[in-house]
Amino acid sequence: MRRRMAGVGEAGFLPFLFLACALPVLALAALLTPPGQSPDEPAHLVRTESLLHGALLLTRKPRFDPGSGKMDEQVGMKIDAGLLAAGFGITTQIDGHPVVTKTDAAQLRQIPWAHQRIFAGIPNTATYFPLAYLPPAIGLGVGKLLGASPFTCVILARLADAAAYLMIGAAALALAAYGRALLLAVLLLPMSLFLGATLDQDGILVALTCLACAGITRGTPGGRRLGFAAFLVVLLAKPPYLPLLGLFALPLAWPGFWRRAGEVILASLPVLIWAAIIVLFVTVPFGKPPYHPGPLFAGADVLMDHTNTAANLHILLADKARFVTLPVHTLVLWGAAKLAEMVGVLGLLQVTFPHWFYGLWWGAVVAAWLGGFVSPRPNPLPLRVCLLNGAVVLAVIILTAWLIMISFYLSWTNVGMDFIDGLQGRYALLLLPFLLFAAPALGGWLPEWVAALPVVLLGGWDIGYIPLKIMWFYYLH
Repeated sequence: MRRRMAGVGEAGFLPFLFLACALPVLALAALLTPPGQSPDEPAHLVRTESLLHGALLLTRKPRFDPGSGKMDEQVGMKIDAGLLAAGFGITTQIDGHPVVTKTDAAQLRQIPWAHQRIFAGIPNTATYFPLAYLPPAIGLGVGKLLGASPFTCVILARLADAAAYLMIGAAALALAAYGRALLLAVLLLPMSLFLGATLDQDGILVALTCLACAGITRGTPGGRRLGFAAFLVVLLAKPPYLPLLGLFALPLAWPGFWRRAGEVILASLPVLIWAAIIVLFVTVPFGKPPYHPGPLFAGADVLMDHTNTAANLHILLADKARFVTLPVHTLVLWGAAKLAEMVGVLGLLQVTFPHWFYGLWWGAVVAAWLGGFVSPRPNPLPLRVCLLNGAVVLAVIILTAWLIMISFYLSWTNVGMDFIDGLQGRYALLLLPFLLFAAPALGGWLPEWVAALPVVLLGGWDIGYIPLKIMWFYYLH
């Protein structure tokens, strides 16, 4: 009874600490980060604004490309020219930094509505099911109703996104039956908060993944249904993460497994249908600056200006060992950089932190995960079942990471390259919450707040540190 009461207390205490640490960072990051200075934010703005026009699928059509001088197939949506200009922002390059001068800030605020819609090609975000863009779309719509300027509408959309991140994150911590320390760590990572404060949908997807894992920890039909609903929103935006849905069938070697497996298969159908739709009607090859094929290309050395999925698939099949060697080689080259990006490389991958900061955050994440081994659980499974399930969880996480890397080789990497291009650390944030289920139950003697203490201390430090870094980079440099 005492253990159960402690868990109830932490369920209310840790969400409060999350709100106290996250709210100032989210609000200040949303206000201070110049428009266009988060990954693909103009494209996310176009997708957000498209919801106000009821566009579930965007338009794919041939258009003249002035850069190449030929017709090119593009996918996108029309958007008010003034809103798009505000979404790109205005900065001045000073010592290699995009700095917002007083003149830049004044011009940005004076950008008017053009009342002329222009086509914006967004092949990188057009494939996402748009449900995760609903919060910023509400903020954008409210701004339009109030007659706000395009710049103000962008900020309102960011603040609405941040509010949704706060609510979903707090709900995940309140709902979780165990593993709150790790969920808190994922939610308070500087990268997660930065994404949650801008129009990049990855922030909302991180929060929804935490909510999905929290639902699984309940071990109840209602918790599983909530988890399914939350994670389906994630998967409809990111189909390569589909293997993680199989973890909803856990635990193995436990009554009801086949029923749970059937639910997983049923839940995967909408994702597979959506993936088929976007392949058939939405996706187009990514345009690239002219390039020569890489060393793995066996054909003639011709100049290319697009990705080519078929050509890179042929390269992989020509030597099947490349399915393993290319991801491994890529991780050897840039694995350390991707770990830093998971913690936080903000802006357009330019706002970095000292090495000690990344080390402290990774130490806090590991401590939170290891603390889950010996923190209270409502219905702990036998050790042999925990170890079996933990091995399966780690295997599925590795499989998902591999699938993501292969998908980037096929869809984004220049033809014939001997490494995988386009990977960013934030893509791995969706994997971290599932580590909850790789932690065996070894006892319940450590309160969760103890395991979460390093995370809370760093989260408190970040209330001042992250906004200061943004201010220094964009305004005070």
